[in-house]
Amino acid sequence: MKKNLLGLAAVLMMTACYEGKEQKTTADVDTASIVTDVMMSRRSIRAYKDSVISRETMKEILTCGVNAPNGKNLQSYEIRVIDSPTLIDSITNAVVKDNPKIAEREGFKNIFVNAPCVVCIAYDTKYDMAQIDCGLLGENIILAAWAKGIGSCCLGSSARWILDSPSAKPYLDQMAFSEGYELLYCIALGYPDESPEAKPRREDMIKFMDVNDH
Repeated sequence: MKKNLLGLAAVLMMTACYEGKEQKTTADVDTASIVTDVMMSRRSIRAYKDSVISRETMKEILTCGVNAPNGKNLQSYEIRVIDSPTLIDSITNAVVKDNPKIAEREGFKNIFVNAPCVVCIAYDTKYDMAQIDCGLLGENIILAAWAKGIGSCCLGSSARWILDSPSAKPYLDQMAFSEGYELLYCIALGYPDESPEAKPRREDMIKFMDVNDH
């Protein structure tokens, strides 16, 4: 799996991550298999090592993110990366001040499932498809991260806690999203300190439709 993950990282670097460059493939890499392996092996991670993700690595991951498909190429999202332990702790303390029950979770360290890095994603409230674009952006981010051995967890609750916390407003203001943009969700990122098993997925939600179906 590690070999496959590194292989996908190379594929991503050669293709979607770099806008405007000719797409390439290599004969010794089964791209379809690698992509499938990454999608099927990726898990939501809620336990992280203390290791720091370099900003160079984060830039590569986010470049993959912003090259996701998006409606009319409006790129109707804005991204803020928080990788300062002090800032993460300050935001956590502000949120917990207004909602102490959040800190009652076993092993609680911060409101981003204890991750050392968090990506905050805001959407353009004036564009009715912006939330879809944000979802596509986030999927590229979490898969590109996993290809580099970095775990992730998508967090709607963390964004809500920040939005609902008067004490956290100065930190929301510090994110300085453009007018009309609103924080939608966060993505926790870090090197995994757990290997959770896959949870079962429903199959009855998928149906192929035929002409005679009514």
